[in-house]
Amino acid sequence: MTLFLGIDIGGTKIAAGLVTEAGEVLTSRRCPTPLTGGSDILQAALELARALVAETDQSPLAIGIGTGGQVDCDRGVILHASEILPGWTGTPVQAAFEEVLRLPTSVDNDVNALAIGESRFGAGRGLATVLYLALGTGVGGALVLGGRVHHGAHWTGGEIGSLLLTMDPAARQAQSGEVGTLEAYASGPGLVQTWREMTGQSDADMTGFTLAEEARRDPEGAAGRAVTQTGEYLGLGLVTLVNILDPDLIVIGGGLASLGDLLLGPARNVLRSRALPGPANCRIVPAALGPEASIIGAAGLGMPEK
Repeated sequence: MTLFLGIDIGGTKIAAGLVTEAGEVLTSRRCPTPLTGGSDILQAALELARALVAETDQSPLAIGIGTGGQVDCDRGVILHASEILPGWTGTPVQAAFEEVLRLPTSVDNDVNALAIGESRFGAGRGLATVLYLALGTGVGGALVLGGRVHHGAHWTGGEIGSLLLTMDPAARQAQSGEVGTLEAYASGPGLVQTWREMTGQSDADMTGFTLAEEARRDPEGAAGRAVTQTGEYLGLGLVTLVNILDPDLIVIGGGLASLGDLLLGPARNVLRSRALPGPANCRIVPAALGPEASIIGAAGLGMPEK
């Protein structure tokens, strides 16, 4: 049995696991992400990896690492990371892992890793072109073409959250600071803002998670209506994407994906009514890999292309 080591480095935790060629996680470990950042994050990830390798009699064939931030995948270096991973910018992750563990290592953005996992083992298995969106605090995205992530010329390919929904300079501002983008309307904070605009309420403690729970209990209530509107905003963004990219499938992951048809139904309706013939029929489905998706996707980065 051939094994691969998958590691996910996020703002709150680092997760790692040994994964088979079939995408099965055999064993995994987790630890908190050090708040001190930079080199401490790297050392924590290395220690986690060493502990997992020591647990098995069979050495992994390669390592795949998914991480927050913009990554130069040729060198495995973090080009830019937000304050969620302090001091992470500039970290030579690939070189450090190859020096310590003596295994070939691939590093990519965490959403790209999730997209590879879904394309290879999940909802998009066997399809040539998969568009992946992660809807949570922000909106991440990736485009997988023939089993490979499209990175673009500057490693920002697939940044779907930055797609403009409106050119109105007075439009909503996303947490990233961008104005009028998909992230401002189809993220958790975007859902909350839609609810506030619908109800006139300004509850500072309201969250996307709370609204999602309320929408499940009462789809016809204010929270349910806000989810429907958020789904329609998502659909508008997808119309532009499918008209340009014509993917085989759209996969929706992240926390808001748990809303299922409450969110995706309105998005599908907008897509069918407004996209070009052909792309209008593109399926929109929830991600399939579950809680180990980040580990499976990261491991997939290190696997040979099929």
